[in-house]
Amino acid sequence: MASIPKLSTVITWALYFIPVYLFIVDPLLRGFFPSLLPDSPKNNADLFDESGAPGPGINLTDDSFISPEDGIPFNCPDAEGYRVHLLSRTPLIMYIENFVSENEANHILEMSVEKYTPSIVYDGQTERIDPTKRLSDRALLPRDDTVRCLEDRARAFQGWRPNLYIERMWAQRYNASGHYRHHYDWAGSLARGGDRLSTFMVYLEADCEGGGTNFPRLKMPAGKGWCRFLECEQQEEGITFKPIKGNAVFWENLRPDGTGYPETWHAAFPVTKGTKVGLNIWSWYQPKWKNR
Repeated sequence: MASIPKLSTVITWALYFIPVYLFIVDPLLRGFFPSLLPDSPKNNADLFDESGAPGPGINLTDDSFISPEDGIPFNCPDAEGYRVHLLSRTPLIMYIENFVSENEANHILEMSVEKYTPSIVYDGQTERIDPTKRLSDRALLPRDDTVRCLEDRARAFQGWRPNLYIERMWAQRYNASGHYRHHYDWAGSLARGGDRLSTFMVYLEADCEGGGTNFPRLKMPAGKGWCRFLECEQQEEGITFKPIKGNAVFWENLRPDGTGYPETWHAAFPVTKGTKVGLNIWSWYQPKWKNR
């Protein structure tokens, strides 16, 4: 009969196993089996913001999803300067004042009016309309000069990083009761071909009450200056950004190892009065593999 190992032996084994798990087993699971992780969107059906994404390993010549740098000339009028405020280093989250000018916002609002269709939710296999999870309308924007200028601004803001591609932009309109339950923008699919590295959530119109963007896993910053942009008197968990026209929230979705940050779990709280229009600018990261 096998003897029971001594307590000191068990503790020694644990001390050896913990670093093995943290530095070898866990990175391998995150890299090759992301769906096994409790925070993976695959384990939270309907909670990945798909909005037309075709899945990992996209064809980068497919201009129905990616906005390619195709050499077509475009004209950018002098943009109003924007100001950046650092909210978090890990994950990287920044608040941007005047990221979109008044003229740019009004132009996009006007061009999107006739293009709205009900927003969808995605469970990894099928798309459907489900107002209990997501109640809004969305409009795919044509790539005119204004949109191309915003694409260029988003690339420049991130340092013209290689293998980073701006997705086609969608305007998202929330009327009274419009909302989007908590979800991720990343899919945990980088190991299988590509994923969303970052998100700009831009407010194009904020003639509303309610409609804040909530991050329940982030902590309220200490500085009172943030109360200009955050709901400092809120009762909800985490932090909630106020919708302010022209301003934007930028965050990185992926860690350096390609796994997603669980802190980026976010939602659009219900609009209680009026209309909010947002603009999603997603950056798709797809490295060049040797066999491509």
